[in-house]
Amino acid sequence: MGHLILFNLKVLVSNRSLVFWTLAFPILLGILFKVALGDIVNKEAFDTVPVAVVNSQVYKDSAFKIAFDELTKTGDSSVTGSDKPLLRVTEVSDLDVGKKQLQNEKVDGIVEITGTPSEGMVKDTQAKLTITTNGLNQTILKIILDEITQRVDMISTLTEREINTQLAASMPRPANPTLNPVGSPPVAPAFNTEQIAKSVQDQLSSSGFILQDRSPKSMDLLMAEFFSLVAMAALYGGMFSLTIMNNAQPPLGVIGRRIAVSPTSKAKLIISGIITSYLVELIGLLALLALCHFLFQVDFGANWGLTVLLASVGALAGLSFGAAISTLVPGGENAKIGVLIAVTMLGAMLAGMMGGAMRYAVDFRFPMVNKFNPVALITDGYYNLFFHPGYDGYWQDIVILLVISAVLLGASVIVLRRQRYDSL
Repeated sequence: MGHLILFNLKVLVSNRSLVFWTLAFPILLGILFKVALGDIVNKEAFDTVPVAVVNSQVYKDSAFKIAFDELTKTGDSSVTGSDKPLLRVTEVSDLDVGKKQLQNEKVDGIVEITGTPSEGMVKDTQAKLTITTNGLNQTILKIILDEITQRVDMISTLTEREINTQLAASMPRPANPTLNPVGSPPVAPAFNTEQIAKSVQDQLSSSGFILQDRSPKSMDLLMAEFFSLVAMAALYGGMFSLTIMNNAQPPLGVIGRRIAVSPTSKAKLIISGIITSYLVELIGLLALLALCHFLFQVDFGANWGLTVLLASVGALAGLSFGAAISTLVPGGENAKIGVLIAVTMLGAMLAGMMGGAMRYAVDFRFPMVNKFNPVALITDGYYNLFFHPGYDGYWQDIVILLVISAVLLGASVIVLRRQRYDSL
């Protein structure tokens, strides 16, 4: 197996076109991003985002009110780049009043908070954003609402848990049933709201959780381009496995016919080729991560172990993607390469590589598209590592990528096993 891996390595590395598109092109594209767009956020401060909020009782009682109050305070925001608040909130009586301000371009969006008041808290809190155009400010609002929603869900879970604990502790448990005879009014359970709030706050503080503009000071909107660049490179790496799989198929060339009649096991050839493809792609991705971090000053978060793990899973997704295109897509080698490049670039565009407005528009109108877009999943994984305090979203992206990889590789194996040739 070792000599087969070495042979496949020579085949892949000697292909100059393959090396350029999978290893050199993402690096050149990163340099182009940095030269053309570098420091654009530091040179141009973004204005405070004006937003209208429906001032309902649910909104007043929700954590959104607390978060918006924090985000309207003057401070050094990494987005505005100065002592300007991130948001300028205008409270309106109802949605119709907000729509008038939106039509008059006084605000960039309207936020309406809905939910069910229950026992001193608001359950099933939802935030609805109404906009008329797609742009940077609208994208910022969408990101803010998504971030607050995640934190509200956490607060609600902790609060409900504390209320249930106190209710259970305050329920009377008489040792003698005669002390609480049948027909007597039940003792109303009670709970201490201040104690609940303090307990929840302590738990949130211990986990490093805060509801304010906590975006890192090193944040640059260009980082989104580099996150999607790494994701695109992972899918481009599928050209390695595509080349190996093409070489193993007799109809696609002389190499495939020679492999088919050789005494060496075809399974060993394919497995060794897949291993080689994965190693070469992973090394290229790790080199790109190092280059982005040290040369382009891109921050992927403090946990480099999870950063490398995401790159490893991304390389697996790219490998399975190339193998699936080679076995499932009809046509010659050039046609298969064209399909891989086209689908990868489409995925990168939908993931926001060409601008955050495109990503927001896709998520708003077709929310399920990027749930199964490998480029978007890898990009979101790096977002979660850098911006979010918890790792739930990160692990969800990892699991979906592994499922996609398993499905594509499984389909490729099934198709290869069914291939039969009358003559070569």
